[in-house]
Amino acid sequence: MDDWQELTLRATVVLLVTSAVLIGPGLVGVGASLPFMIALVVLGVGLAALRSELSSLPTALGHDLGEYARDLWLAPFLAAVLFAGYPDASPAELQALGGFAGFVGMVNYFLRPVYLSVFSVLTRTAAR
Repeated sequence: MDDWQELTLRATVVLLVTSAVLIGPGLVGVGASLPFMIALVVLGVGLAALRSELSSLPTALGHDLGEYARDLWLAPFLAAVLFAGYPDASPAELQALGGFAGFVGMVNYFLRPVYLSVFSVLTRTAAR
């Protein structure tokens, strides 16, 4: 059961970071452009290369930051995928895409008890 809890929480973290990656540039007036998309991919590659170093981050407030940080490389790639779907997005539209990613992340977070309850019922049923 802990695996499901960790996976759903890690997905939430990736979606929230994706949201920040899209909202931040939109707030400073950066719209969709090929150089920005390339920068997202380069950032993702850089974070993927640093995964092992990111895994060694300390524990804070009962959460192992290294456990979540090692998945951060997915956020720029996910942002690039959303970005590719709207290559002519204005800064406001980038903010909206970021808001959508954050919304999906928070829906995932709030539905975690439902996921875990269904998983628990299914494992108990399968064990009988």
